[in-house]
Amino acid sequence: MNQKPVETIAAAGNTEIPCYLAIKSLGFDISKAEVDTTLSAAQLWVAENSEFRFLASSHLELLGLISMRKIRGQNWKAEDREIDDYFEEHESHS
Repeated sequence: MNQKPVETIAAAGNTEIPCYLAIKSLGFDISKAEVDTTLSAAQLWVAENSEFRFLASSHLELLGLISMRKIRGQNWKAEDREIDDYFEEHESHS
């Protein structure tokens, strides 16, 4: 049986610009911001529009946050049941 090859994309340097371009195509402005944490200051990428502001250390992470919010909606945070299910599934495979 002849199966179609599965496209594989890995998080690497060659995904940063495509992620940047994807974020821009969604209507976000992208900038860098200095953010003070309890231990030190960090430079983070910021994607924002009239509704949202996302901060992350890479374009890949920004796109992930934007996608997570788009898919999960306003109630994006994991519920206790979801957290328990996640750990049950993944701790048993360690």
